[in-house]
Amino acid sequence: MGLRITVDIFSGRANPTWEIQEQEQVHELIQLLAHHQEAVADVSDGFSGLGFRGIRVEITDDLDTGGLPAVFKIAGGGDRDPYTGADVAERLLETMPIDESGPRRPAEGESDAEALEESYPEAFREAVRQEIRRTAREGAGGATTIEPTESGGLSEADAAEVEKQLQTLVHRAALACAYDVTPFNPAFWNRPDTQPYNNCYNFAVNRRTNTFAQPGRAHGYTIPRTVRCGEVSTGAQRDGLRIWGNCQPPGSLRYVVALVTGTFPGNIRDYHWYRLHPGGLWAHKPGGTAARNTDNSGRLITNPYTCDRRPYNEWCGLFQSHSGLVIR
Repeated sequence: MGLRITVDIFSGRANPTWEIQEQEQVHELIQLLAHHQEAVADVSDGFSGLGFRGIRVEITDDLDTGGLPAVFKIAGGGDRDPYTGADVAERLLETMPIDESGPRRPAEGESDAEALEESYPEAFREAVRQEIRRTAREGAGGATTIEPTESGGLSEADAAEVEKQLQTLVHRAALACAYDVTPFNPAFWNRPDTQPYNNCYNFAVNRRTNTFAQPGRAHGYTIPRTVRCGEVSTGAQRDGLRIWGNCQPPGSLRYVVALVTGTFPGNIRDYHWYRLHPGGLWAHKPGGTAARNTDNSGRLITNPYTCDRRPYNEWCGLFQSHSGLVIR
């Protein structure tokens, strides 16, 4: 019998995941979970926006599981007893591999999926522990505290330029490039055979690959662990995206997309993408969760620069996709 534990927290890169195979430890944890099923929730329940969404547990072998489902979530806001959920989640978090040198970068020829079982700094585990406790305090539903969105270092002049760009997209005044929009269609992305395997990048460029696509991977590029704006942008441009203003050719489904990045405690970095839809509304898909057109505060997204997107507080700019894009 084995357990696969995932901290559901990132949007672009793969979530921290590790496996437990030692039989005595697995048996102890299965008993703990089976005796506290009020802490167990469906993976679709609770908070599903940007940031911490809970601890996902998968039972990887077909043995006696004490009545537990094969896949479930703990401490994500969907449990009947949030405090018990927090206690159980912290016990699971104790099994997380820790290495102060930080996450392991995939070896040559190794995919992100093959490199999932990596070590994370203690500061990151402590940050997850604090998120577990916060979710318990705020109760079922995973409510988040709303604070002003940081600009990520943009000057007032740069922020004004971003606002101007977004306004021209909606009102088509002095538009830099022609672009295309399609209706927001969450049903396509939220099917069981699609949702867990496609991330924010897949959604933004409207390309289902079932590979949790990474910018540049299809063209031999790996985003460094520093995950800075320019590094993610480099991968996206190798795939065929263009920075807004460098117009894509006509007739190629030229979606307008926005890129942001952010830092989690422990200096763990990630990125996130949005796509523009008719009427000036934007939508996104946080990691393997459902596609939506609302931000972390539950508000419709009319401006990805000012919406509630913490912890992705660094604005990287607008890009344009096209139908010939190749991603993996």
